[in-house]
Amino acid sequence: MHQPAIRLVMRIGLFYIITTVACVQLLVARHSEAQSLAEIKVSLQLKNEGVRDVFRKIEKQTQLRFAFIENQIDDKAKFSLHKGAYRVSEVLDRTLSPLGLTYMNTGNVVYIIKRKSQSLKAVNFSQSDPTAELPVQYAEIKIPTIKGKVIDDKGEALPGVSILLKGTQQGTTTDIEGNFTINVPDQGAVLVFSFVGYISQEVPVGNQATLNVTLKVDQKILEEIVVVGFGTQKKQSVVGSIVQMDENVIKRNGNVTDLREALAGQLPGINAITSSGEPGGITTGESATNIFIRGQSTWNGGQPLVLVDNVERSMNNIDPNEVASISVLKDASATAVFGVKGANGVILITTKRGQQGKTKLNFNYTATAKVVSKVPEKLDSYETLVRKNEMIEREGVLNQPSWNDYMPYDIVTRYRMPQSAEYAAIYPNVDWAKAVFKDVGFSHRATLSAQGGSKAVQYFGSLAYLHEGDMFQDYDNGKGYKPSYNFDRFNFRSNIDVRITRTTKLKLNMAGYYSQKNTNYNNEGSTGRADQWMWSSAYFLPPNIFLPRYEDGLWGAYSEGGNNTVNPLAVIYNLGIRQTRATQLNSDFTLEQDLGFITKGLKASGMLFYDNTIRSEGGIYDITNHVRPAEAATNVAYKQIYPLLYKGPEQDPSEYTKYLPVSTDEYDWILRPWTIRQEEIRAANWDSSIPVERRLMYQFQLNYARQFGDHNVTAMGLAKREEYAKGSMFKNFREDWVFRGTYDYKTKYLFEVNGAYNGSEQFGPGYRFDFFPSVGLGWVISNESFFKAGVFDHFKLRYSVGKVGDDNISGARWLYASQLAFGGQARLGEQTNGTSPYSFYRESVVGNPDIHWETALKANYGIELGFWQNALNVNIDIYNEERTDILMTGAQRNVPPFFGATPPSANLGRVKSKGFEIEVNFNKQLNAFWRLWGNASFSRNTNKIIFRDDAPLLYDYQKQAGYPIGQTRSQISAGFYNNWDEVYASVPTENNDLQKLPGYYNLVDFNGDGVIKADDSAPVGYSGIPQNTGTFTLGADLKGLSFSVQFYGVANVNRVIPFNNYLNNTDILFGHARDYWSKDNPNASSFLPRWKTPGENAGNYFVYDASFLRLRNAEIAYSFDRSEHLKKKNISNMRIFLNGTNLFFWSKLPDDREGTYDGGGATTGAYPTMRRINLGIDFSF
Repeated sequence: MHQPAIRLVMRIGLFYIITTVACVQLLVARHSEAQSLAEIKVSLQLKNEGVRDVFRKIEKQTQLRFAFIENQIDDKAKFSLHKGAYRVSEVLDRTLSPLGLTYMNTGNVVYIIKRKSQSLKAVNFSQSDPTAELPVQYAEIKIPTIKGKVIDDKGEALPGVSILLKGTQQGTTTDIEGNFTINVPDQGAVLVFSFVGYISQEVPVGNQATLNVTLKVDQKILEEIVVVGFGTQKKQSVVGSIVQMDENVIKRNGNVTDLREALAGQLPGINAITSSGEPGGITTGESATNIFIRGQSTWNGGQPLVLVDNVERSMNNIDPNEVASISVLKDASATAVFGVKGANGVILITTKRGQQGKTKLNFNYTATAKVVSKVPEKLDSYETLVRKNEMIEREGVLNQPSWNDYMPYDIVTRYRMPQSAEYAAIYPNVDWAKAVFKDVGFSHRATLSAQGGSKAVQYFGSLAYLHEGDMFQDYDNGKGYKPSYNFDRFNFRSNIDVRITRTTKLKLNMAGYYSQKNTNYNNEGSTGRADQWMWSSAYFLPPNIFLPRYEDGLWGAYSEGGNNTVNPLAVIYNLGIRQTRATQLNSDFTLEQDLGFITKGLKASGMLFYDNTIRSEGGIYDITNHVRPAEAATNVAYKQIYPLLYKGPEQDPSEYTKYLPVSTDEYDWILRPWTIRQEEIRAANWDSSIPVERRLMYQFQLNYARQFGDHNVTAMGLAKREEYAKGSMFKNFREDWVFRGTYDYKTKYLFEVNGAYNGSEQFGPGYRFDFFPSVGLGWVISNESFFKAGVFDHFKLRYSVGKVGDDNISGARWLYASQLAFGGQARLGEQTNGTSPYSFYRESVVGNPDIHWETALKANYGIELGFWQNALNVNIDIYNEERTDILMTGAQRNVPPFFGATPPSANLGRVKSKGFEIEVNFNKQLNAFWRLWGNASFSRNTNKIIFRDDAPLLYDYQKQAGYPIGQTRSQISAGFYNNWDEVYASVPTENNDLQKLPGYYNLVDFNGDGVIKADDSAPVGYSGIPQNTGTFTLGADLKGLSFSVQFYGVANVNRVIPFNNYLNNTDILFGHARDYWSKDNPNASSFLPRWKTPGENAGNYFVYDASFLRLRNAEIAYSFDRSEHLKKKNISNMRIFLNGTNLFFWSKLPDDREGTYDGGGATTGAYPTMRRINLGIDFSF
């Protein structure tokens, strides 16, 4: 284990515990409300005592009071009970049943009535009173019926108001006119009136028969706070395009490792594209999810800026239970304050903080069952060989040697399922996805947090542990160690607010994590990753090549296939354990000072942020990269079986079996021992930088907020400087000067102006600083006096326009400066290839002093509508963006090769994008117990390249300009050749024209030059980023029970997956070949893949429509908020839930990957994505 890291984590944990415990207050048990008589216990001993005596003894120990009719109590009846603890219900049953009586209770009053023949109707009761000498005669008691009406503060009726009898589940709701009727047990009853958007009221009934109640608008909801750049704003005064999700939505999205995945489908305008389900992320822990806000408008990354508590940090390893809210800023008004880094949108993550009140401890535990979502379908051995034989029969006229691979049908049938045990070993028919991946894998997460404080100190602290198990089948490698692809992470957070004086507050935040990601040393010694060896089973390993492992413990092998036929399970379990450990510690210190003594509403804050991340590697080292069966250095025992040499069960196995590897020296091959590789901080094979990161940021901020009558004014000014370095690099510097000003009049007319003056070291002296402004306007029409609120009660218009930038340009640093390198030599000597003995300096990089910011001019038009007291809300945003000065690297530029060097990078690109977003929210209290809520959103984004330095002589369809970024391009098929006449009449192909056969595609001569060649590759379909996304969520609450389902879909998107059928002449066929062309099936959906001849001319066949619809989330949960039993134990808000993510996936795609960002190609595959089913409990105490 990483001892320094462990000590660091222990110290941090100890610091957290000390600070938290120092602030913890004693838990105060809450006074219980009316309880069931079966839950109330009393200590009794009766010796020939009457019923009235029993009542008095119970009343002395409880808050219960008994009401009864005098002449129904038989004073002659006596009862005895041994001393002990009894339930009240048990005592009453024993004493009342012999008298023909029973009981019922309402609140704390217990009514004694005749069994089956009497009810509480106008009868005279007596009530015993332990403080009175004589029983008090009660007047006639009736169950009152209360009628009334509920209105708002404008006198309008409120339909659907929930009315509950306090302390019970009894209730009703108001009708369309606001009227209600409810029965109450007595004059001491209290009615609770509640409605979304209004302040709840508790009204005592007393002796009233009619109650007219006026509910006031909840100003806290009107003043709902939205997190914006470097501050917060009231939701009603926001003019920018901002969407926000709270902690409940985050939790509902399951036990994800990467918080980026939780954003998928949750907010309009957000595309989260996941390409792998590998535990802990890809490579050394990087995210496998790319996020695009309002599509892609640049080819230089296009990823949003992510800030955690106002500091640029990764969101990959944040525990979801730490997060209070996530805000996504989309337009210029919202992002301009981030200036140079706001062009691609901004994600603001706000973590939880302390609140004044007693300490509240919260515990959350979630167990997750994982199932592989979808992998490509492959034909089994029998189906593949039958089709291979047919293909050989077809192509034999073109390539006679193909007949050498023809397999007699009686041998082919030996691969057919079901098989005998003998045939299964010699004639394999392996479903590799099932052989490598488990049916079910497991993960779990546990979080304990504390929140509370006094006026002087408020605190929030949490500790979390996550274990993400892998999906690989379990095998014993016989070497004494157990490899895995598991991921473990410990998170901690401590946010403390200290009120130093009445006007001064200090915020101390510390957070971080320690993680360990297990992989193996499959890529040791290379600059690339060979992980596809592991999941090749799902993408290109033939079913008939070998068994994963034979009964004698030897691994299956096919030595003739090279890297593409390495046994994936042998790779997983025989290349050691690479343990990649990461330790991160983030610290924030903020001092806030109220400067009201200078002028009212003025505040200042100074902040210091310091983050450190260290990554190290170590583990069990088991021979570098040696798992290929044909190499003598391999440290794995293999067996290869040759089925065509098998003649029968009496045959000596050595005649058709080969044992590998074979030693190349005079000694026999032996299994060599593994060693321990000591942990060290080192660069990964594919990354030259040392994995130590440091970020220091300090800023000073002034805030001003003041109300002058009906006028509200706010202002903010900020200066910030940041230093960042990784490994041994020179520090990277940034500097920001930011301001914001807002004004509103009666929350009707809204105005906002933002600006950022940013500096970046990426550019030369003339372009190092730039100014990025924005302006926003809003009009809340529903607050006008002329607006008559009815069903339609909220109407707001928004507009914003501004310029934002991006300095995240691709390429090396200091592109503005030319760079020299030593080592050049001139030609010299008699020989044509002779060189001078003298070396000299040469210009290795040509600089461009005019390199500058990539900028985006954004405009946004917004409409907000509300109906039925905001039970239904509709938000519409229409936007456009013009991205200019997009950087192009030298390799992307159209410069003649005789330039003599790689051309300098330049700001040449230009892209326009536009789109719209529609969101509908519904929240309706149907009656006292039922609440129905839902959300639906639809987003559309398109972009078009205006200029990208295309070669001028290209055809227009070959240019990038005029098409979306990443436009899919392919030759286009025009249907099958159905006979030889159509083959002969087809347009000649530049390559393999003589290899044409019926049953393959007739390609379109797109440029009409009479020959099919690469120039005929034309734009087809869309890019890999969806143009359309949509979400539909529906939920319902019934008392403590809740249900919800969420569907998420995308459209207008393509992926190219050119499957490698018969790769390296092995028997691999994918599912598309099941329905192949023949004379009897001319309308087939696929061609029959060629065996050893070229000329498939697949055209755009492998361009898949990547649209999909998935059941993103479904949940059923129960909350025990009203449980008296839990209240007695000081447990509150207990919730048990069962939910799932990515439960169903409907698409024409062959797998459930939304992209190939993880580095695994479309045909080499990646660790599969998961369906997750989560069972958990969450409670506070």
